[in-house]
Amino acid sequence: MSSIADRKQHLNVRDTQMEMTPRGAVGSSPLTEDFTGKLKEAQTQLEQLQQQQAEVERQRQELQDLNDSKEEFIHGQVEISEKLSTAVTAMDREIFAARQEIEELEQARICFADHLEKINQLNPDGWNNDSLRQDLTRAISVLDLAEDEFEQACDHFSGGRSASIFGGGGAKPKRAASSNSESEFATMLRNGLAFNLPVVLLGTLALIIYLVK
Repeated sequence: MSSIADRKQHLNVRDTQMEMTPRGAVGSSPLTEDFTGKLKEAQTQLEQLQQQQAEVERQRQELQDLNDSKEEFIHGQVEISEKLSTAVTAMDREIFAARQEIEELEQARICFADHLEKINQLNPDGWNNDSLRQDLTRAISVLDLAEDEFEQACDHFSGGRSASIFGGGGAKPKRAASSNSESEFATMLRNGLAFNLPVVLLGTLALIIYLVK
């Protein structure tokens, strides 16, 4: 009787032990699966945050580059604006001076053309002996007036860009003309043509009288 009871007790113990064995001992438990899922989710979120951080850094760098380009543009804008403004002001002054000089040149040209026309109308070969004094006086006056205005123009334009038009200007042409006259007069004396001297003196005297009046 006792042996049969012992066998039943052993069987009950084994059954109890089998019931106490966890069902998931062979596989993973629900707690482990939940932890693994949360870990993967955390890793995914971390990757997303890293991507967002990289995007933010990229945008920050792009904005910094844009700001640097803007500063460079502003600096270039100020620099070229100053250069252009200075150049425009200088060109305005130059254009104004050039226009003024052109206007003065036009006036001088009109004056010179008028003198040239009057000089070309002089014909010493056609002068009569009866009116030689008057014709010579008038002709000398025409030449002197033309020479005076030419020298005035030379002096006026001597400091400008048009000085070369007048061949250096000033009183040099007159001195050169005087030297040439003296040389011609010496030649005339040597050639026995000194009889022209009274005519020249009379013409000079007539010119002085004309100018005094």
